[in-house]
Amino acid sequence: MIREICSGFGATVARIGILTVSLTGLFGCAARQLETADISQMSCSAQLAFSASQIDKHNLRNKEAAPVPTFPFLRANRNSVLMGTQVGAAVAGGQAADVLFADWLAQMRGLDRAARASEFRNLGDASMSSLARLEDCADQMAAQLDMADYQALSKSVFVPDDYLDFQRIAGFYPLTAFAAHFGYEGWKRDNLGSFDLGPDALIGLGAWESYQLSGQNDGGVATLAIKDIRKDAFGRLVPTAVELENIARAYAPEFRVRVQSDSDRIGHPSLSAKGAVAHVDIDRPTIFYRFGHTRFNDQWHPQIIYTVWFPERPSQGMFDILAGHLDALIWRVTLDEKGAPLIADTIHGCGCYHLFFPSPSLHRIEAPEDGDIRETAESPAGTVASSVLAQPILWIDAVSHYLMAVTARDQYEAHHTVASALVAEQQLGSLALGDGTGFASLYDEDGFVPGTERLERFILWPLGIDKPGAMRQWGHHATAFVGRRHFDEPELLGRYFDLK
Repeated sequence: MIREICSGFGATVARIGILTVSLTGLFGCAARQLETADISQMSCSAQLAFSASQIDKHNLRNKEAAPVPTFPFLRANRNSVLMGTQVGAAVAGGQAADVLFADWLAQMRGLDRAARASEFRNLGDASMSSLARLEDCADQMAAQLDMADYQALSKSVFVPDDYLDFQRIAGFYPLTAFAAHFGYEGWKRDNLGSFDLGPDALIGLGAWESYQLSGQNDGGVATLAIKDIRKDAFGRLVPTAVELENIARAYAPEFRVRVQSDSDRIGHPSLSAKGAVAHVDIDRPTIFYRFGHTRFNDQWHPQIIYTVWFPERPSQGMFDILAGHLDALIWRVTLDEKGAPLIADTIHGCGCYHLFFPSPSLHRIEAPEDGDIRETAESPAGTVASSVLAQPILWIDAVSHYLMAVTARDQYEAHHTVASALVAEQQLGSLALGDGTGFASLYDEDGFVPGTERLERFILWPLGIDKPGAMRQWGHHATAFVGRRHFDEPELLGRYFDLK
């Protein structure tokens, strides 16, 4: 079946120039809308190819998941790659893999469906009428695949990493890495000592604002709910939208921020008009969430990821290379099969400052990076009780927005408590424009937030990370300047930790 699909799609791509010329009336420069009546006569592969060409033409591609060459109805992330190897292992072991294969396809169809929905919404309202037809086409083409297509599909499912080797070569990486290593060691000495402070010492450091959800459930509710959530053939939780929101509410931390200016207040990224630089609306305090999975100890574990956005990291001098427009903190909690937190970790929106907070059920193992200058897993608070990780207070410093401490809920009241909305992070891929003219993504076609570049890019480019310091989209967080590591690597935790 794959030959028919690939040959049809290949012929379509070869004819795309002809299609574009003959159907120029489909797209007005201003409206950028697909005319359903005109494309309805095309084959499914032609419809998908033509719509994809127009998305690319207008630089509206959602970069979160990677396209799968010759399979225009699928997109992949790093989990997709590992799931594909699991299907292959089942086949090699003589096991029936049809259900695994079907759930692998379903995972990649889900990524494609979500990305295309945001792309079409950003294209224009009238284009949404053709979206259902395209999704029907995509479902039909996916339904034609079976286990006979595994080899061809597995070779196409690939997600490139976010390191630029040519920059490392040009920047003499083996030498510049040493300078970066010593700089990072200095940062740790200057900043990680705060994790030794308790709430008594922390509360006296300044004025704190607490951002938390109103009516937050307790962790027990989520634990019970997790047992009832459907699992796929891989053992991955597949919650409904309602189930996911309930879980996200149950494990949401309190973000306690030391406030010196409006730059330290949490808000909602917004776009005033198409092409405008994003700003953070602090009158709309928001905690964003998303769902993920990691493979640890031969099992897939659910992860809840929370992100908060700040208007900026303000400059502390003329040559502050870390200052810039917009800032973000990401907190991720990984659960065991009963819903108890195994570990949490955090980065900033640029991928920097990756820290780990294991529960006592884990122990640190020797990692390949431990014996050299590469960045390894830093756990500044040691082990943290699972009950604390279920609903912690995250103490966030002013200006830098560094995480200072992770503690249990305490008796102290912040100077000001701010009720915050809980919003699915995928909504940032299609924001309503302030001028009422439509929708646009917070991210550009390369997965960056425009206007958030830092001066550090002129210094750290030899380390091979594109636009270091800039805010970026999920799936593109390289987290080690010295070494190679991504926040969404599905086997990341097993590199540093194991069950006791």
